[in-house]
Amino acid sequence: MIPKSLMKNPVLVVGILFMFIFLSGLREKGFFGQRAERLTPTSCKATLVMLNKRIPANWATKCDGNNLHVDINSTIDASKLVKEKNALKMAVYRELANSLIFIAKNSPSDNIERTDAVTLTLTQAQIKINAATMGKDIAKFRTLKSEKFIMDHLYASVKVQEIVK
Repeated sequence: MIPKSLMKNPVLVVGILFMFIFLSGLREKGFFGQRAERLTPTSCKATLVMLNKRIPANWATKCDGNNLHVDINSTIDASKLVKEKNALKMAVYRELANSLIFIAKNSPSDNIERTDAVTLTLTQAQIKINAATMGKDIAKFRTLKSEKFIMDHLYASVKVQEIVK
């Protein structure tokens, strides 16, 4: 029955084909992709739900696919530090380690394990540190208690880039 009615109205068939081509062209240009991307569930988005409730005001978080990006504006004041050679560097790295542990403890462990990559950018007035690690490695910080174990795991799993301003 439907094929008979389509054969009687060939203009309708051509109209349906043109509408399909038009809508698929819009999809390729990205008009429909943004909504679909927002509605696609990822472990990173699930992690952000809980993490955004607990982060300090100087943190900014976002997801890029299944990768978590965290930007931190450091509150370390270099003038108050002891005038040791590497006092500022030690304080910034300590804040980096504490931030990674904070992320591990304040996000759901099963979701952070399934997050592909976690990048953390810590910006201080004189130094900027970019750190990258895998989500499964951050999840292990939740159970580590000893400073030595935490330090060993940091050396083994976190890649760091330091930029001196």
